[in-house]
Amino acid sequence: MVIVMTTVWIPHAKASEAGKMFIEAVKKYPGDKSISKQLLNNAVAATKEGYKVVSADEVKEGKLKEYTALLNKILIFLAKGIEGYRYQIENLSSIVDAMDILGLKPPE
Repeated sequence: MVIVMTTVWIPHAKASEAGKMFIEAVKKYPGDKSISKQLLNNAVAATKEGYKVVSADEVKEGKLKEYTALLNKILIFLAKGIEGYRYQIENLSSIVDAMDILGLKPPE
């Protein structure tokens, strides 16, 4: 199982603009439940660097390439429209998968 965690940083002064762009992005690129399951939906924290937004999705087996292509389209769309917008994408493994790679079995 692959979990993709996306973290976005938006400058404080661009919050309203980012909200409007987010609505546009959702309309332009609707979610596709056939490729992923949403685990965390855009949790927002105000930080001294700006707004931090975190999302996490569990990508369905064999759908990582399709998921990544869609995610990048969305993030690039937002980055082009919001000055100072930054993002990071992390592919994470479950603890069970990570231990399996090491040849270990997690406790029951």
